[in-house]
Amino acid sequence: PNANTATATVTVSEYGTYTFKWTEVSGACSNSSTITVNFYQQPVANAGTGVSNCGLEFYLNGSINIGTGTWSKVSGPGNATFSPNANTVNALVTVTAFGSYTFRWTVVNGTCSNSATVTINFIQQSPANAGTGGHECDKDFIFNAVATTGTGTWTKISGPGNAVFTPDDHQTNTTVIVNQFGTYTFAWTVVNISCTSTDIV
Repeated sequence: PNANTATATVTVSEYGTYTFKWTEVSGACSNSSTITVNFYQQPVANAGTGVSNCGLEFYLNGSINIGTGTWSKVSGPGNATFSPNANTVNALVTVTAFGSYTFRWTVVNGTCSNSATVTINFIQQSPANAGTGGHECDKDFIFNAVATTGTGTWTKISGPGNAVFTPDDHQTNTTVIVNQFGTYTFAWTVVNISCTSTDIV
């Protein structure tokens, strides 16, 4: 409550290193000693937002208000490396296996610390393979795309007429029927969660 209380609580107006003196007086006699106290600002760790990421690399997007931050892997199926180092707030993390990973951003300022986590889903995107085109003596053609992870969809990119896909536009070996002769370009687009790959024939 006051400076005469041995167990007083001291409140300072700024962070930093302070030296305090405790002086005891008894009659004409006195004695004193000093103590040093470091007042540290409590850091606030923000690990950023998690996403679904195509590939094995992702730029982390944490933030820091004071102190030193360090990235670490909490969980995930593979190993993780941080570039240029684990103390970089927006480090590039590279993992060795696809899957869901949780990373921790720990911020330390003196003896104070704070941490937060972020989850990143690393998705494997197989390149779309539309197969081969060809020449037809009629107005229908059976596609021969290669099946990969994800959902594939056929679309007409160019050509003189309309195109209908049967039984539907999601089959690797669907039949396309056009209403005019000519040269057509078709796209086979594969979507795996948030990753997209396209090949044309």
